[in-house]
Amino acid sequence: MKYIIPIIILSFLLLGCKKDDDSSTTTTTELEGTWKTACHSSADYYRIISVAVTGTTFVEKNEYHSDSSCANDNATFEVTFGSLSIGDAQTFDSYGSSGGSGAEFTMTLSTNTLTPLNSTEVSWANTNSYCGDADWVLNTAKSIVGKTCVSGGTTSTYWSAGTAVYGLYLLDGSQLFWDDSDSSYPSSVGTGTSDNFTKQ
Repeated sequence: MKYIIPIIILSFLLLGCKKDDDSSTTTTTELEGTWKTACHSSADYYRIISVAVTGTTFVEKNEYHSDSSCANDNATFEVTFGSLSIGDAQTFDSYGSSGGSGAEFTMTLSTNTLTPLNSTEVSWANTNSYCGDADWVLNTAKSIVGKTCVSGGTTSTYWSAGTAVYGLYLLDGSQLFWDDSDSSYPSSVGTGTSDNFTKQ
């Protein structure tokens, strides 16, 4: 957990602003299934992010590793959202040569857990009372809903249960790109390595 900043920050190559001229809605069907990024660098770790969508449930899982092949486990960070609802369809000005399409969506945070997966992470978390707790246990998930956590001089305050989340996604065949916020719909999504989710 040292230097972990597990909230996804999708900030690589931004797309052009979305157009709001299509107010039609769709269902969650096109998002159903599991989507996963490649192993990529994230601060002092390497990370794989996956998203599993089933009906109105959206589960985001961040797996942190100490090696570039993502074989050695350090910790997992998992957020579950409910009440997933797809809203207005959107088009994107600058995706590829012909633009792209997607939609806005809303959901509500249900749970948020962090699981240390080796003894070094457990020791660090307990020594530093990470997220205000000094009873971290190996391979055991602990809730960090609404908690303020300090790591490497960085303070992160995580969303509380019931927080309304506003998202935007771009879907291109087997490739998914998305971003979310607790204040308003994002105006763009990232398309860097850590943002490219491939259908599994």
